[in-house]
Amino acid sequence: MLNKKFRLKDGRTVHIRRLYVEDYKHDNNYEFVHSWLNQVNKYLALEFEKEDLESNIAIFETLISNKEEYIIIGAIFNEKIIGQASLQLNSKSKKLAHIGTWGIALHPDFQNQGLGTRLLQIVEREAKEKGLKKLEAEFFKENSIARNLYIEKMNYEIEGTRKCGGLLNNGSYTDRILIAKIIDNSLEALKY
Repeated sequence: MLNKKFRLKDGRTVHIRRLYVEDYKHDNNYEFVHSWLNQVNKYLALEFEKEDLESNIAIFETLISNKEEYIIIGAIFNEKIIGQASLQLNSKSKKLAHIGTWGIALHPDFQNQGLGTRLLQIVEREAKEKGLKKLEAEFFKENSIARNLYIEKMNYEIEGTRKCGGLLNNGSYTDRILIAKIIDNSLEALKY
């Protein structure tokens, strides 16, 4: 069972472990996460406005309750969730069961501390343990931090672009960059 300490670049220590619905209910953690997601939602596909809190909780609880299809790895500091990486499986589809989709978000006070890299490494390890062969994700074109982490540091490849695939907070449209990584050597020969 995953439960590790991780020292950030600035010396703070966070605990990293798998999260469940109960973790978000504890001490109003979902409300806390929702508030910092609202702060960083410039490049997130979903919105986290205050007035959406109750409906977002219901959607999230349904998603995370499916423990076999949806895994969340969380970073906890002072009993608060300050980072999360999700891995969504496709086990109900034989044709897509080898592919997982992930996403990641960090509280603004914990960005650029090595935590995003560590969470993504854990997601990749979890995906391999689940028998996945490929991981996919996407990000908004303007998100240079994501580009640096995913492509430069973690060696994901750009597979395509969805033109005007996202609407930024300023009302302008942006492209979504589709990325992927083969994580199973048996598919290496098929790489493009």
